[in-house]
Amino acid sequence: MKESKRVVVIADKERTYFYRLLGFSEIHSVSGPSEALKLIEEYKAMRDVSVILVEESIMQALGLDYMTLNEKGLTPLVTIIPDTKEALTRNPNLYYRRLVLRVVGYEVSG
Repeated sequence: MKESKRVVVIADKERTYFYRLLGFSEIHSVSGPSEALKLIEEYKAMRDVSVILVEESIMQALGLDYMTLNEKGLTPLVTIIPDTKEALTRNPNLYYRRLVLRVVGYEVSG
């Protein structure tokens, strides 16, 4: 029997409908950073969660580097979802280069 892994989204209350439209089923709306941190900590301890997607503005409000949250192991992977106009206009290559550098240990060029 194949084990099913969950993907969890942590988002601002105003944008939860958007993630439902994208097909995510487990979405937690938060009203502040402390609520988000509590959820992140809870989900990091669960074996059946593979990815925790957190809106970038929430992560910034927490003052945490999401990559630091991944140093204890790759699953569940905590990653960010760009949710501001500024974040959406950035080059995604920079994000993925940083991710690969942190996970693999050296920069990959392409």
